[in-house]
Amino acid sequence: MINFLSNLQTEEHNFVEEFYSANHAVTREIPTSKSLSGIEVRLSNITIIDNKTPKVFPFPGLAKVYLITLAISDVEQGPISFDLHGFERVDDGDKLSVDRVLFSWKPKDENDDIPSQTHIFCSLIKCKQRLRNVAKIMQEAKDDEQFKNLTSKLSTLVKSASNLSAITSLTLELAGIVGKFLGTVDDKPLLTVFQSFTDLNGDYDRTGKNAKTFQNKYASLDLSITIRDKTREDQLKENNILTGEEV
Repeated sequence: MINFLSNLQTEEHNFVEEFYSANHAVTREIPTSKSLSGIEVRLSNITIIDNKTPKVFPFPGLAKVYLITLAISDVEQGPISFDLHGFERVDDGDKLSVDRVLFSWKPKDENDDIPSQTHIFCSLIKCKQRLRNVAKIMQEAKDDEQFKNLTSKLSTLVKSASNLSAITSLTLELAGIVGKFLGTVDDKPLLTVFQSFTDLNGDYDRTGKNAKTFQNKYASLDLSITIRDKTREDQLKENNILTGEEV
C-alpha cells in the first residue's frame, strides 16, 4: 500500500496580492471574483533529482516512474479529473516531458458559477516492474466501486464545505485506490504535492500567472495558476487600441 503521507508537501494558497499587503502605500483597484474571465492550473518542469536506483555495474541505475494527478473543484464543469502517466528509463537529473493543464475554467455566461476552491494532487511513484498500460489502469480504477464512492463523497464535500483536512484525507484515499492497480511500486512516493487554491481570504486577487516550485531530495515540480479578470483585459484592450499596439 502506498503511503502518500511520506514525502508529502501541502500548501493552501489564498490569492493575497503580495505587493499590496507588503506596501500599504500602494493602492490599486483589485478585481472581484465576479469579474473573472478564466482560471488555469498547469503542471510543468518535473525533474527527477534522485530516482532511488543505485548505479551498480552493469546496471545503469535507470527507473520507471508513474505520475498520478487529480484535480478537484466545486464547479459543475467537472468536479474531479484524474490522469496517469508512465515514464521509462528515468535517470537522475532527467526532466519528464510534462507540461499540461490540470484544471481550466471559463464562464459559459455571466451567471456561471465561479470556483471558490480548487485542489491539485500530484504524486511521482517509482515502479518496481514493467510499466502497465496506464489507460487500462485508469479504467480499472474508474470502474472500482470504492473509487466511485469516494469520488461521490469528495464531490459533495468540496461543494458544501471548506474543511481542508477532510478534503485532503479523502483525496489521499482516492489516490490510494489508484495505487492498488499500479502493480509492484515503492510504498513511498518520490514526491507528493497537495496544493489548494481557495478564495477564503476574499476574492481571487492575485491576477496573472503565479508559480510555485515544490522540491525534496528526490524530485521537483512546478504548479502555476493563471487568473484572468475581465476588467483588466478590457483595460488592456482599450490601451492597445489607443496606442495602436496589437493585443
